Amino acid sequence: MTPTAMLLVALVAGLCGMGLVMVLSASAVKSLDIGGSPYRFFTRQAMFVGLGAVAMWVMSRFDHRRLRDLATPLLATSFGLLFLVAIPGNPLAVTVNGSRRWLGIGFLQFQPSELAKIALIVFAADLLAGRRDQMGDPVRTVRPVMVVLAGFAAFVMLQPDLGTTVLLAVLAFAILGVAGATPISLATYALPASAVGAAASMWGYRRARMLAFLDPWQHPTTSGYQTLQAQVSLASGGWFGSGIGTSRAKYGFLPEAHTDFVYAIIGEEFGLFGALAVQALYLLFFTAGLRVARSAQDRFSKLVATGISTWIGVQAFVNLGVATGALPNKGITLPFLSYGGSSIIITMAAAGILVNIARSQGTPARRPARSSG
Repeated sequence: MTPTAMLLVALVAGLCGMGLVMVLSASAVKSLDIGGSPYRFFTRQAMFVGLGAVAMWVMSRFDHRRLRDLATPLLATSFGLLFLVAIPGNPLAVTVNGSRRWLGIGFLQFQPSELAKIALIVFAADLLAGRRDQMGDPVRTVRPVMVVLAGFAAFVMLQPDLGTTVLLAVLAFAILGVAGATPISLATYALPASAVGAAASMWGYRRARMLAFLDPWQHPTTSGYQTLQAQVSLASGGWFGSGIGTSRAKYGFLPEAHTDFVYAIIGEEFGLFGALAVQALYLLFFTAGLRVARSAQDRFSKLVATGISTWIGVQAFVNLGVATGALPNKGITLPFLSYGGSSIIITMAAAGILVNIARSQGTPARRPARSSG
């Protein structure tokens, strides 16, 4: 195993280990209140991490080049699952806090938009790897990726989930940019997409979130409440934190303390240095992923590594921005750290793909690159 691959494994293991500790700390009070045991969410998260570790191990040994043969099935499966979520009255569709994003029963739930991230990355990488000499023709390269992105965006926005929609768009444009799409062709789609996103951010409950982001003190008990409580939690940690397990915010003050806002609890219990250390770990993961992409031996591997690195790096950046009040609330989890089944399992599987690409550097390809032209 290469040094970069070992570094990626160590980073994921470290972040997941910290995630287990923080989920236990952040959710103990809520778990005790609703389930009679402080370990309700922790035991589930431990199970999710275990399944994610298996998925990561499998994908780290699965020849990632074979994913090219699965591009279409992955795409079809993702669209099918998103369609099931969108069906009105579907008993398997789960609504939480006004958002209808999951399929399942009880705590055994799956979020199809997580699979859509991998499906989009593999599809775009496969298509653009096979059309390397056609990057000057946006009809053959940019347009197909944009069509798939638009389809995913339509389903995800119905849930509604603007944060994941924006993340999917960032992934698509990052892969297209690295693949060599012309700036003009990218701008042709990016400008109207940005306009639609800006309009969507000022519609309905998202408008309240945006206004609360601009001035949370004008809405201290409603739309600005989470932002203010997260900032109070972070500020309470000082330089070195109050100590593990001693957070006050988790006593009902900060909603979703073990999911979207777990970083605020980290800042409170570990202080500024602990919060900065978490940021450093994500930055190290992102740069290691880009190093894998830069050293990849074929175009498909390069584009997949770019997509996965961008996905995890940007999602972490957005979550940290929301927790600190630097960005409006988007409902996006912190990779490897936040509570959540499908999120952590799929993200760890994606990290396994990245590890496999790193492990394969310097070894001959096992199969010829397939042409999509």
